[in-house]
Formats: sequence, C-alpha cells, structure tokens
Amino acid sequence: MSSNDRRLIDRTRYKLGTARCPRARYLGYYAGETGYGLTRRGESLPLATGSAVHDGLARLTEHLKTRDRVPTAAEVRLIVSLVVAAYLARVEAKGFTGTLTSEETRETITEQATLIAGLLWALWVRFIPWLHDTYQVISVEEEREPYPLDSQHALMIKTDLLARRRTGKSLAYFECKTTGWQRDSWVEQWETDPQLGIGTLGLRDDVSELYIIGLHKGRRQREYGDLTGRKKQFSPLCYGYKREGNPPLAMDQWLPAYQWTDEHGETKRATRAHRRTGVWELEHSDDPTWQAYKANDPELTPVEYWVRTLPTSVLDDVCFLLGPMNRQDEQLKTTLKNMRGEERRWTQALWALYAVQQHGHEWGDPVFMDTLDEWIPCSWACRPFGKEHECEFVPLCHKHSGWDDPIGSGHYQPRLPHHKPELDQAVERGLITANAAPVEEEE
Repeated sequence: MSSNDRRLIDRTRYKLGTARCPRARYLGYYAGETGYGLTRRGESLPLATGSAVHDGLARLTEHLKTRDRVPTAAEVRLIVSLVVAAYLARVEAKGFTGTLTSEETRETITEQATLIAGLLWALWVRFIPWLHDTYQVISVEEEREPYPLDSQHALMIKTDLLARRRTGKSLAYFECKTTGWQRDSWVEQWETDPQLGIGTLGLRDDVSELYIIGLHKGRRQREYGDLTGRKKQFSPLCYGYKREGNPPLAMDQWLPAYQWTDEHGETKRATRAHRRTGVWELEHSDDPTWQAYKANDPELTPVEYWVRTLPTSVLDDVCFLLGPMNRQDEQLKTTLKNMRGEERRWTQALWALYAVQQHGHEWGDPVFMDTLDEWIPCSWACRPFGKEHECEFVPLCHKHSGWDDPIGSGHYQPRLPHHKPELDQAVERGLITANAAPVEEEE
C-alpha cells in the first residue's frame, strides 16, 4: 500500500490527541466538509509565531548548505527583510493596516516585526557561526517520505535541520522551538519527549546527537500597574531601557535590560530615570553609540544594531542550545507501538462516525453528537495556559452561538494540510476547496 492509500498522521496530532484532548484532534484534523479538519478564522492581530522563525532559520541554514560559509550582514539583512515582509503581508491580508488602524495596533505590528527580526539576528549572532564551525549542513526543512507504522497508517516527518560533524561522520538532528516561557520545566521536557527521536525515523544514517534550538520570545503582558494599556512583548529584542536626554547637556542613554551581567561578571542595573522603550524608537534617538554605528554603516537598522550590541548574558537567555541529547531507542520503539495502537483506535472511531453520516446524521445532529461523545471524548483541558491561550474549539465544545454550523457561522474554515504528502493526497482525492486555510500556529 502506497503512502497515498495510507491514513497519514504526524507528531502534532498524535500528541494533541493523547496529551491534550482527543476532541481537539478530531476538530482540527478530521471534521468539516473536506475531512481534513477546521481552523478558526483569524479575528485578532497575527503575532510572531514559530512559522516566521522557521522560515528565517531555513533561509540562514540553506545558505550554509549551498555556500558553506556564514552569511554576511548584508545577506542577513535581505533574509530578515523578506521574512518580515511576509509577516506584514499576512497582517495586511487580515485587514489590520490602513488609515483606520489604531495607533495601538500599529505599535503592536511594529513590535512583532521587531521581534521576528530580532530573533533572526540572534540566531545569526549566537547559533549560525557555531553551527558552521562544527557541522556541515546537509538537509534543511525537508519533507521526507512518510514512515510506515503499519499497512494502513504512515507518519509524516519534516526535518528542521540535519548536519554532519566536520571532524567525523556522525549526524546531528536539530529542531527549532520558540517559547514564551522561561522555566526549567520547558527545558527539562525534551529529555524524555520522544518528539526528537521521531524526527530521525527513516534516515539512512544513524543520528547520534539531538539538539533543540531554543528561542525565548518573552512574556506577553501589560506593564506593571497598567490595567488598560496594550499588552507588550517583554523581550529584550523588542524593548530596551532609555533615559531621555536633555540636549545639549545630555544625550539619550539606552541600556539593554533593567538588570544584566556585563562581560566582567558584574551586575548592572538601570536607574529609575530609564523607561522601557521600543527598540524601533532608536531611529529617532541621539544616543551617541547608536549614532556612531549608524554613521559608519548607513544601512544599519535599529534592531540589527541592538541585537549585535546586546550583552552575552542577555542574548544567552534569548537564543540557546539544548543538547547534545542521545536518541532513546527503547523509548522510540515503545512510542511507535503506542502510535500504531492509537491510530487503529482512531480508525475505528472515524468509521463509526462515517456510519452515522451515511444515514444523514452530521455535526450538530443529536445522533452524530452522541456517537462523537462515545468515541472521541473531550478532555475539557481548554485552558492549560490560561484564558488568553485557550483551545480554538472552545466555542464548539461549549456550544456557543453558531456551534452547530462552524463554517456557516463564519468563525471557522476548512484546514489546509501543511505537510506536502497530506496536501497532495487531499488534492488527488478532490477534497480541498478554494477556501481552505492553513493552521495558525500557536506556541
């Protein structure tokens, strides 16, 4: 049986269904008129997500692969501009630009564009040179042939980054993860999570090293004591601490954080006169260090200058590497057995739903919903990270207005598969419609 005949799955939906909520997996990957799931229509301003960073990292590492050298600052500027332009185009497509846009919205768009650019510059400063010196990149964002679980199911795998040590023949597998949480628990989870090992399945050569490229975006919250203002991205890539100048007696002074450690190991702090200020405001600042750099390189942007001059202690918290970790083969074997059993159960559940649909019972019909409740339960873990990050299917599971007609209500649209094998399969079967949309990533 070819991969086009098998039911295709990926790590995300398996983990969603086992660790989070089976109903969320059903709604996100199998519900709707196409049978490939639903995704909520974007009603809020798009924020910087892992997709933009993955795009930028792919461009940076593809440069290493094809040219075997670290890209120059000028080349990185082009990469950053393309990735940021793609984000701004996405914002514009959702109607968040134009003369009617509020000042608050414009500032958030600028902030998120700065964050994307800052993360890419941080990768160039902290990760790319080390990667080039230690490894030769051999694969970037490669969608591989689905890995067969059994005769009916295959696992889709996309490699973020694969490289070979320059001093030997061993392979290293890298996955890039962005996070808004800076806690030990986020770091420690990867030591036992089989996700990294799954990414190495089907490779011809053995992978002896596994890495996580961690990028900390910072918390998104309001300033302390501010109950009405907009939420800000608390990242040193977006905001510094500025003391307003008093020309001609004193010029602006910018500091990288409220507290940091300098190159001599001494702790430094900003004064009460310093205020958190967007990095983009450097463009209009008379800070002497910025002015000197700008005079020497007129093409220099505020975010590039800012990231390239941040103290090492600050950048280490933003861009970091976890590993090398060993691939736990016994755990991986168990996980594959788990997957096979889980997918067989899903096949039975989907056939049970198909049977009632053949008798005219669709989503919203009591017979369909009863069958769904029996076979694919809700975990009700709707807000594991708080209300702001609640599951996108809360309106459907909690039966808000329009829940019984997700597409007709205008709140949802068909999901567009983002793995190429699944997308090709859907197109071949004639199931993808013109209004299908990709999944909006959320950390």
